[in-house]
Amino acid sequence: MNYKLFASLFFIVVSISFTAQSQQVRIGFAPEINLPTGNASSISGIGFGGALKAEIAIAEKYAITANGGYNLFLTKRKLGTKLANIEAIPVKLGFKHYPSQDFYIEGQAGAAFHMGASSRTSFVWSPGLGTYFKTGSSNNKLEFGLRYEAWTNTSYGATSTLKTTSFSFIGLKLGYVFGM
Repeated sequence: MNYKLFASLFFIVVSISFTAQSQQVRIGFAPEINLPTGNASSISGIGFGGALKAEIAIAEKYAITANGGYNLFLTKRKLGTKLANIEAIPVKLGFKHYPSQDFYIEGQAGAAFHMGASSRTSFVWSPGLGTYFKTGSSNNKLEFGLRYEAWTNTSYGATSTLKTTSFSFIGLKLGYVFGM
């Protein structure tokens, strides 16, 4: 599994290296709380994670993003059997629009590399919105974000016959963004 983490981090670094000097770059780190929705809520009650995101401005109100992270969902008991916790490393590219200076809407898509006994890859898509709060430094900010995320073509648990077409959740993050 280490090669997947390495590939994720390599992808983010390569994305950042292609920026021009005139473009604004932001790097952010955010812990997350994830609340499963739909069929996923019958499998898990809560998830935790963290993400590292790079943002490269391409115009005054538009940016592209590269995001890599880790998610852990604590599973429930099904028919007296505890399912294995769900762990994944999602890697996403996205597009961000700023209707105002510190508010954004965003869409991302990519892949989630699942870890554990049932390793596989799922397609990920994720719309979201968020806002920035100024800190003492003019370039650094706090970020609050809310997103819906879905991982498609998944099934969970080696002992379970439970299958879902998508595992979805609402993600809440409060992070720190470094402006460069």
